[in-house]
Amino acid sequence: MAQSMVYADLRFAKVVGGRSMANQALEAALGMDDTESPYEHMQPVPVGQDGGGAQPSAEGWSRWWCIRVGLLASFLVLLVATVALGVCYWQVARRLQDTSQEHTAEQGRLSQEVSARQQSLEQTRQELAWARAELQRVWREGNSSQQELESLNAQLWSIKGALGKMEKDMLEVQGKLNNSESMVAILRSCTAIDCCPVGWLLYRGKCLFVSLEKKTWEDSRDECEKKYSQLLVTKSWSRWTVPAFLKNADIPYWIGLQKSSYPWYDYGWLEEEDPDGEGFSDAWFWVDGSLYER
Repeated sequence: MAQSMVYADLRFAKVVGGRSMANQALEAALGMDDTESPYEHMQPVPVGQDGGGAQPSAEGWSRWWCIRVGLLASFLVLLVATVALGVCYWQVARRLQDTSQEHTAEQGRLSQEVSARQQSLEQTRQELAWARAELQRVWREGNSSQQELESLNAQLWSIKGALGKMEKDMLEVQGKLNNSESMVAILRSCTAIDCCPVGWLLYRGKCLFVSLEKKTWEDSRDECEKKYSQLLVTKSWSRWTVPAFLKNADIPYWIGLQKSSYPWYDYGWLEEEDPDGEGFSDAWFWVDGSLYER
């Protein structure tokens, strides 16, 4: 802020009594009374005496000059202080204005940044919601895939089990086929009409195999089936037709006759008229499925 300085000329007019109006005003401003006035010992001298009027004393003039210099110095100090205060005020006002502008700019920048952050946050929330939905969808698909995988594994194990059973059956069939082929080979090797495999006995057109192992009726039946034969069926035989080595043996042998689902365990009934000693009329069947006729 520029300050202008005003310069003025002060003119003092003399009045009667030896003090001008300016002196009186100065004394009033400084609070001086008549006793303190530098002109208290000065008396007016008529003009014309001693060659042109009375002159003030050197002491009074020096005091008056000091007062004037002091007032001027005080005025200059006040003026400098006023200018300094004005400059300081202008600087402070300029700084406040700059600070206000910077604050406004910073506030605008922060507002824009907050708005951008809010938009980014909203976008992040939307992406998070989409990610959650996608995660749930993938989780459901994963569960479905897991269930499908478990189902496929169960089917695979079932197929493996069926395949193992088929392989087992195939091995069994292959074994039977090998046995049948060996049996056919043995039969083909026979040159006579009535020919039996090795270890078998030929009796009345039947090949008999007498086992040396003691087994149950069911095990004996299964063993005969493995040899592609069956337990002895004597439906057309009389008691005299039974081989003597079987009839006279002390060890009983199984034949292919059973009562309903229960076998008949004793061979001695062949010599009796009624296989049921108690007179029951239960049905008896041969292992070939035909009904036993007495």
